[in-house]
Amino acid sequence: MVSKTSYYLKEFEFYDGESFITFNILNFNEDKNTVEVAITDRGRITVSEFDIYKDFNGNYIEYKHMLNKIYLKNFN
Repeated sequence: MVSKTSYYLKEFEFYDGESFITFNILNFNEDKNTVEVAITDRGRITVSEFDIYKDFNGNYIEYKHMLNKIYLKNFN
């Protein structure tokens, strides 16, 4: 499992082909293995909860209908 304090309020920018989308980690739920993220996308801010998955590259979340992998280790 991922440490709560090591990623709190960390930020990641993802380019979707048209613009940058900013992710900020707000909270981890260790019981459900989920992460709550604030997403800034084209001027709109939303808060979403994502399941945390793991593969050979580390822990990640899947974003949008294309299921883009956003790795938690890339958050700064």
